[in-house]
Amino acid sequence: MPDPDVADVATGHVEHAEVLDAIRDLPRRQSEVLLLRYQAELSESEIAEALGISTGSVKTHASRGLAAVRAELGGRS
Repeated sequence: MPDPDVADVATGHVEHAEVLDAIRDLPRRQSEVLLLRYQAELSESEIAEALGISTGSVKTHASRGLAAVRAELGGRS
């Protein structure tokens, strides 16, 4: 397998940083849910338990947070 191209790696790091910036701009609960889901790799039930909220609330916060992140990143060139 060939080594990844340096430009591809650099682009991946920039994109990762942009996603984290967009998550930081979210309301606190949406940010918490997304970070626990995608960085800590917790399930919806584990997130609900950790935050003391229902799994339905986890789903709502995740959905709204992801929509906001997509809108933010979609607006960038």
